[in-house]
Amino acid sequence: LHRHLPTTDESDAELWALAVTGTSASDLCRKTTTWSTVAPVDALTLTGGYQYQVSGQTLHGKLFLAYKSAEDRLHVWDGTSLRRCGIAQPAAPTAADSGGGGTLSGTRYYRTREVELSGTVVLRRSEPSDTLTFAPDGSHASITVTKPASTGEGATHWELEASLDLNGDYYRIARTIVGTTTVADSVAYGTGYAVSGTLAEDVGDYEPIPSAKYLLVDEDRLICLGSFEDAALAARMAWTPVYNDTGVGNDERITLDPVSYKDLDTYEGGEITGGVGPVNGEIWIFKWSHIYKAVRTGVRTDAYDVIAISKSRGAIPGSMVEGVDQFGSPCVYFLDPRVGPCRIGSNGTVMRCGKDIFTTWQTVNLDAANVVARSLFYRAASQVHWFVATDDADAPDLRLVLHVEQTRDTQDGVRRGWAIWDGPSASALAVCRYADNVDANVARSLYLVPCVGLSTGATILRTDTGTDDNGTSYVAEAETKPHAPNTIMHTFGVVSGSVLGTATAGASVDLSIIRDFGLETITIAGVDFSPESGETQVMVPLDNMTMGELRTVAFRVADAEGGVSARWAVNQIALKQQPEQGA
Repeated sequence: LHRHLPTTDESDAELWALAVTGTSASDLCRKTTTWSTVAPVDALTLTGGYQYQVSGQTLHGKLFLAYKSAEDRLHVWDGTSLRRCGIAQPAAPTAADSGGGGTLSGTRYYRTREVELSGTVVLRRSEPSDTLTFAPDGSHASITVTKPASTGEGATHWELEASLDLNGDYYRIARTIVGTTTVADSVAYGTGYAVSGTLAEDVGDYEPIPSAKYLLVDEDRLICLGSFEDAALAARMAWTPVYNDTGVGNDERITLDPVSYKDLDTYEGGEITGGVGPVNGEIWIFKWSHIYKAVRTGVRTDAYDVIAISKSRGAIPGSMVEGVDQFGSPCVYFLDPRVGPCRIGSNGTVMRCGKDIFTTWQTVNLDAANVVARSLFYRAASQVHWFVATDDADAPDLRLVLHVEQTRDTQDGVRRGWAIWDGPSASALAVCRYADNVDANVARSLYLVPCVGLSTGATILRTDTGTDDNGTSYVAEAETKPHAPNTIMHTFGVVSGSVLGTATAGASVDLSIIRDFGLETITIAGVDFSPESGETQVMVPLDNMTMGELRTVAFRVADAEGGVSARWAVNQIALKQQPEQGA
């Protein structure tokens, strides 16, 4: 799933979805006001788990898609077709003497490029072909140069470049529509091509982007991480020129001069597993056990400084997400395979934030065959959602939810704020935030809610709506830690209590008082938070609640038995205690 912005108007957002049937079939679709199918120029590889490793990135109104196919190329939706980025290098041209009765002499060097034009504006250009060396026989007036077979990548014209020096400057001497396959060259050797030609661009300026695994955008350039095809590039960070740089099709090419890539320790620590950013001006790149920070330098010949931040922490693929901390400062969340949830704060410090759920984390199946994790940050609720596979599951079956506003920084890392969600919506192979009016065929709302694509059936769920989980009832509950008012050497009794909840019509809970780690439990059913006269908070007395000989007390709040009719919020529980004789 991906939310694509084809314009600067966010109400024009499109929802893109890829559905797969095992290893046999796939459907790539986009929704504007209706759903339509998109046919990629290169079919997705549906074996080896690659069908679950597709990622997208919006830039300049285009949707760049990183996926494995038979071609080692990045792909892009340009509004009309899903094609390969850039244009491949064509083959070398051929040439022959033509125009009898002349005296054209001197060895020439020819090469061709393919270009796409819109009117007179060049949109894309290929690298030059290999060079053809041709020596005219001296008895003809011209040389007829014939273009090679087309690359079939959307070129509208081809360019002929010529030089009198194999290793010298080349000049564009013709730009011709692809339907015309020949160009006649009658330039005298003594005149040369610099007089009437246009200096050609350098070799290495229009390298097509290979099949990267992960994509980011830094201001107006595309950043490509890893590779589906080449193990030597699995730890590579590469980037396109800035959009207003000289040249054309800048978001669809890689330059070799200046060098526009860096290899992050190559094989050490394995392949790149993803990246996030920029966050506070920094791009964060992860391997399974390494973390790197890249910072823009402003220097064209060395665009990024990259340093290793940690070689003992790393991230599971799909688990990295930008969010905010409890203070509202931008930060990065990720799942380290060993210790689970972690956070990189605004000061660049890596902190563990999953100690409170480490028992649950130990059930996560890092060897899941298809998908280990998916993640998103739900801004409206200040929540980080991770969908993970547990035990023997090969796809996510549990959702870990961190309520960031409830977290606290401690000497043990970031603590508190955790909830564990199961049910149908936890089984997500794909997630994104999208407009809450996705079902309406109107301009898209700017209120974005989590949408999940399930692991069974061609179903996309819009979450954070209603009081069930796609028709399945569930029980929401929260349990506090045990509290000891004095010490565990002293007992006390409970004679009465009260609970404070947000006023909501039809909202009710069952409240349990737990003595000494489960030694005894009293449950008060149907605590109702319906308002009586417009109050915003409801205080409900807890009558007939008597319990003695407690050393600790804990509380459990759960959906009232019989089903959920409204959402509830418990804000405070108070007990009146009766001291007893301590032991």
